[in-house]
Amino acid sequence: MAGCQRLAQAQHKFKTLNTVNNGAELAQVIQLSSLYTDRVLEDIHKEYGSWDVLEMQPTRGVWDEIAVTHFQAAAAYRLRSFVDAYTRQLSSFNAFLRIFRNMTQWSLPVLYTLSRDLCDVAQRADHQLTTSSSQGGKLEEATRAINQGFSLCMTDREPLLSKSRKWGTFRMANILFALYVRHKAYNLCDSMIRALKASELPPLEQFPMSDQVTFRYYRGMLAFRNEKYTSAKEDLLFALEHCFRDSYNNKTRILVCLTPILMAEGRAPHSRLLRRYPPIKAMYGELAKAAKAGNLRRFDELLQEKEQLFVNTGTFMAVERVRKVAIRQLLRKIYVLTGQNSRMSFQMLCDGFAAAGITDIDIPEMESVLADMVFCGYIKGYLSHDHGIAVLSKLQPFPPLVSIA
Repeated sequence: MAGCQRLAQAQHKFKTLNTVNNGAELAQVIQLSSLYTDRVLEDIHKEYGSWDVLEMQPTRGVWDEIAVTHFQAAAAYRLRSFVDAYTRQLSSFNAFLRIFRNMTQWSLPVLYTLSRDLCDVAQRADHQLTTSSSQGGKLEEATRAINQGFSLCMTDREPLLSKSRKWGTFRMANILFALYVRHKAYNLCDSMIRALKASELPPLEQFPMSDQVTFRYYRGMLAFRNEKYTSAKEDLLFALEHCFRDSYNNKTRILVCLTPILMAEGRAPHSRLLRRYPPIKAMYGELAKAAKAGNLRRFDELLQEKEQLFVNTGTFMAVERVRKVAIRQLLRKIYVLTGQNSRMSFQMLCDGFAAAGITDIDIPEMESVLADMVFCGYIKGYLSHDHGIAVLSKLQPFPPLVSIA
């Protein structure tokens, strides 16, 4: 029959591309949304008036199974039956994994394509289930399957490095990072980073730049969440500098984490950057101005106003660090306006804060603020509790913020 013959031709194409190790073309044709897939389904539908024939196609090997379940998934996808599409795509993915363990580097593009499509259809299936008041969980199941592909890359024992599946490790890790972050499973992200560090992989610098950028973004973002700001800054700066020039959304995600780290060093975002990235301007523009000017009252108003936004984006703790910059700048203003006297009474500083609109701070709290400033290095000097004064260093009492960070 013509319909079955058309599907048999597709099965033969998949097997031929496998035989000649043409991973790039095989990855293209095996996409759920590929033009080749569209043409095959269109031919079958013209011949039979439906895609029911896909259920009757015999399979005589793994590649037949992969091909048939692929076209079944693609047909269900086009009918917007995403739960069925997910089940078929998962079957195709698992069938590929059975032979992938014996394949080499050429097959990695196929793994990437199958993984991305599995994520996409799993998300759509979960949405379809939840809107019909049914339980989802397909994306979590897909994540476990993709993790098997990641492990098969990372643990490959191919002696010839150029043919090793290890070259797919960071690409698969990045797919998993995105899934774990979506589920807020940050502990699994940390575990994966530890596993990568302990594995026998080529240096990260030898992997494609796109893999490096994405991995270092996620590693930097996780360090940021764990308040390891020095390592976070290093990774996020690398990701920003090497990210594709026109990747606006990706650069915005990087800047959401990177900007408050730099603000805590006294490096306010440049006006050109704020014009180019309105979301960053909306989040941090006014805060940066207030911190730089030592306008602590305005900073606190903005912090309270945007608190939920910072909590939702996981940036609240980093932004609170910037508050110390605002305090440091206000203290420096008072120091300058009072004649740069190296001995400053706690009461005088309280009066200075009151003049700046901070009226709810008393002497014990001021002493606590000053102790924190000295401890963190924002001020050089010491406190005399008995005399109620701060004795500032005569040499650079307010060190440059970059040197503190």
